[in-house]
Amino acid sequence: MPETIRKHFAGNPPSLEQINEALWSMLGQGLIHIDMSQPAHENWTWRLSSAGRAARTDAEINPDDPQGYLLRVKETVSSASETTMMYLEEAVLSYTGRRYLASAVMLGVAAEAAFLEMARSFGAWLPANESRTFLVIMDNQRQGYLAKFAEFRKRIEPRKPKLPRELADGMALTLDSVLDVLRIYRNDAGHPTGKRIDREDAFINLQMAARALQKIYALKAFFDA
Repeated sequence: MPETIRKHFAGNPPSLEQINEALWSMLGQGLIHIDMSQPAHENWTWRLSSAGRAARTDAEINPDDPQGYLLRVKETVSSASETTMMYLEEAVLSYTGRRYLASAVMLGVAAEAAFLEMARSFGAWLPANESRTFLVIMDNQRQGYLAKFAEFRKRIEPRKPKLPRELADGMALTLDSVLDVLRIYRNDAGHPTGKRIDREDAFINLQMAARALQKIYALKAFFDA
């Protein structure tokens, strides 16, 4: 099988070791399986699993390709902090390891980290008297994420006309819907609720998070500027 794969590459094909590593990695992710329907082992073949067939038609930001997913996020969100990217990497690696509950928790933490970074930039952008009050709330370790989010939404809404149109449009969808969905999944997965998360939900959450991070860090860049 690896020899057959090498024939499809022109120029500098991958080594047999690299191909074997890739195949066994995909096997571990549940994207392929070995068809043993033939009695002779030399006739066994690699085949796509149902998850692999789904991955083949998935969109450009594809969590089933963890390195490509992270590279794509870094390209589109170059200002993302090391903290946010650390948790995002944990989320996508948990996903490829079929640990969907762990992925949900890490993804929620990544989204919270990005939001808090953006919110602090927003606080510095506010008028001085309001800035102090808001930043005290953001830095209060006893104040929950949801309360901080509500404070931000309360203050950003009347200032939307001051934002560039591309940031103001769809902001409610990104902040109110996407971040809230990620928060709920994180809470459900991080507490003994018994709720399960399947591949499709975990996949969609990672896609939504990638797009939400683009909006969050674009807002942060505007406030910083």
